[in-house]
Amino acid sequence: MFEYQSAYKRNASGLHGKTFWSTVLTFILIYVALIVVALLLISPAAFFDSAWVLLWIFPMIFVILLISVFVIYPVGIGVLRFFASAYRQKEYKFKDVFITFQKGNYSKVIKLSLLMLLIHFGFSLIYGFLVQFIVMAINTPLIAIGEGMSSGTGQPSGGEIGLIISLVLLNVLVIVISYIPYILMGIYMFLAFMAYIDQPMIATLDKFRIAWDVMFKAGGGLIRLIVSNFLLMLLPTVLYVLMFVGIAIFAIAVDNEQTLGYMMIILVPLAALIIIALFCYVMYYMTGSLTAYYFECRDALDRRYSESPQNPVRADGYESSEEAQRYDEDDGLRQL
Repeated sequence: MFEYQSAYKRNASGLHGKTFWSTVLTFILIYVALIVVALLLISPAAFFDSAWVLLWIFPMIFVILLISVFVIYPVGIGVLRFFASAYRQKEYKFKDVFITFQKGNYSKVIKLSLLMLLIHFGFSLIYGFLVQFIVMAINTPLIAIGEGMSSGTGQPSGGEIGLIISLVLLNVLVIVISYIPYILMGIYMFLAFMAYIDQPMIATLDKFRIAWDVMFKAGGGLIRLIVSNFLLMLLPTVLYVLMFVGIAIFAIAVDNEQTLGYMMIILVPLAALIIIALFCYVMYYMTGSLTAYYFECRDALDRRYSESPQNPVRADGYESSEEAQRYDEDDGLRQL
């Protein structure tokens, strides 16, 4: 079940600590930078009246969006590079997180990120309307029953109660299923960014095509990947519930309010730290499993194409001869 997590653990052996703490440090720096930017953006609002403060929200959101696309995304891809390098047993330095800003790679990162945002926005818009239509169609009988009850027709019959229960369960099922396409979209975006890390100089559309082939044509265990990561995510959730129940039972059992207050000061932050640590651990191996999935499926595709010469990218793999020359100076992970 956890084959891709195991594959990452095995292939990245010796670099787990470095990769984990480099990732944590990067995200700490990102959050600190975002807080500083937010404070700088909020500070002019102190000189506005209430009406102008509301108008200032829109340019603030726009600036944060620009920072996310042009700064956070490239740094995030640099973090994924830690995982890819560790999986390939390629030494790296912390400063490599900023390599997307160097060697002419930045424009390709921005192009890929903007296209991803457009695809995600278009998909969310169309798919959101579709899900909303389905939910409304399911809930139409519930609305009719509710209107009948409000108009004084009396208590619902046994059949209506059964219908209400069935429709409520159907609503829950639709909500759960509606997240599956978003999960698949997230995996596809990850694979496209991993294709960039693997071969940064190939054409952008080729990165999308490689991600598609890796996801759907390589014969990898996509369902096992999703289910295993879902089970991993349950760990911090279950632990959170158990700790919450344990703290609640402890609070009921302790009669002394002063002792309870002191213990809560210790137990609540301790429980929060344990949950955060477990969440970081789980997210690390979830990201590692996606990395392993990409490389295992990509290697399988390469073997298949070498046996049957149908290159998944263009003949030369580059957008121009200048790109091919520059690849020699690039830090892509895949050997030509």
